[in-house]
Amino acid sequence: MKKTVLAVLLAILAFGVVGIHAQDKAKSEGAAAQVMPLRIQVVFAEYDGEKKVSSLPYTVLVNANDKGPQAAVRMGLRVPVEIGVGTDGANKQYQYQDIGTNLDGRADSTEDGRFNLRLNVEKSSLYTPVAGDKPGTVAGNPMIIPGHFIIQSFRSQVNLLLRDGQTMQATVASDPVTGHVLKLEVTLNMVK
Repeated sequence: MKKTVLAVLLAILAFGVVGIHAQDKAKSEGAAAQVMPLRIQVVFAEYDGEKKVSSLPYTVLVNANDKGPQAAVRMGLRVPVEIGVGTDGANKQYQYQDIGTNLDGRADSTEDGRFNLRLNVEKSSLYTPVAGDKPGTVAGNPMIIPGHFIIQSFRSQVNLLLRDGQTMQATVASDPVTGHVLKLEVTLNMVK
């Protein structure tokens, strides 16, 4: 009888420990999956050599651990771009082109308190070449047609591991026509 009671007590104790461990694990997983608001600042800094010629900041709020739609920002305008001349030879034909910045982001917290941030970034801008610009070439032929707009396009997908308050230079790219360097800097801050 004592052996049976002892076996029952050991079984109850074993199941209790397993149950407590499972509850603790569920609590820790639940805490890690808690939705946390983050402020993400993305800065496009353009340089001509060592001289900064522009800096464009954008801020997007991202909820870490949120399984809903990703955060998004769309900023820009639609610009008419000449695509040809009408059949009468006089009327020009235009097509509207989206110019601006698109940001899409998602984040998840990690066990060590950092955040895995995934950003898709697109930036396009329009400029007209001026006298003295160095034309880029393809197979020896100029890529720039004088008097016409040029659309600069930049796209990047970045996966960053950042802690609260950290800034990281995520991407560096060179414009093939002007030689300007575009640097993408990302800062992550928890919203308190």
